[in-house]
Amino acid sequence: MITSDIQTLLLRDRRLHFIGSHRAAFEVEPLYPLEIFEDFVAKFDGDCTLEASCKVESDKLLAGRFLIFFSEQFEERLAQILDFFSQVESRADVQINYDLLQQFLGKAFDFSKVKSLTTGIDLRHNLADSSLKMHIVLENYPEKVDTALALEGNSSDALRPIALQSTSVIGFDFYLDGRSEIELYVELKEERFQQPAIQAALKQSFPPSVLQPLQASDMFGLGLSKANNQPVLYYKLKDQKDLLNYFVINNTAQKVHAFYQHQATLPYMWVGVTQKELQQSRIENVRLYYHQSFVTNENK
Repeated sequence: MITSDIQTLLLRDRRLHFIGSHRAAFEVEPLYPLEIFEDFVAKFDGDCTLEASCKVESDKLLAGRFLIFFSEQFEERLAQILDFFSQVESRADVQINYDLLQQFLGKAFDFSKVKSLTTGIDLRHNLADSSLKMHIVLENYPEKVDTALALEGNSSDALRPIALQSTSVIGFDFYLDGRSEIELYVELKEERFQQPAIQAALKQSFPPSVLQPLQASDMFGLGLSKANNQPVLYYKLKDQKDLLNYFVINNTAQKVHAFYQHQATLPYMWVGVTQKELQQSRIENVRLYYHQSFVTNENK
């Protein structure tokens, strides 16, 4: 029988291997603060899921993108995340602005309404363009969605009722030069977007090129942020093997996807793309997300 100490070490090694394989495949340089993030992931003691992603911008590949997902003890996890942030901020030329997060959380945040919490990094050669990330996934907490909408401040009033009904994910980007952004993710699960009324509304709002991938998806999302010129559409494909059936991606993105067909990952994947890209004959700008879970008791 494997002792808990050995199991903890094995899980830690598997987590670091997942990050290391992605780094090696896409030649991710050890840019700041990758080492601090890897240390944070290594020292974490508990169940989690890791995400590795690539942002493809034509023939340019941004691959220094990782997230860790937590599914319990959210108040404690948030404290650990903020401790990780403060380690990153200990470098003299790094500044992190917490204003948006503090305004969102307020004075009496109800952690019982949190379903999931993530943190991670998005590395760029220019330190100021690198960012720390956080996503807070809510369940039945409309007043906090309202707060996030007010902080984002860019969404139309017409979108507000839909956002209040369908938003569960609030994302934060903390750039290392002190800039910060908030993003709301309006999400529809499969059982909702298959309802005739919702389908009719989607057909009025989007062309067929946007709706076709829903045939292979169990979640459809819309990312609303001042940082994005156009809203980013997100599809959670039930089976990552369906990617090429629904998305005509360029060679750089195809290389990313080919790599992940031979890795130990969860069967699903996320795809992020704008409507404008979907209407082109070939997608040149896309985000591809892959995941693996690391749990102490696989039979849970």
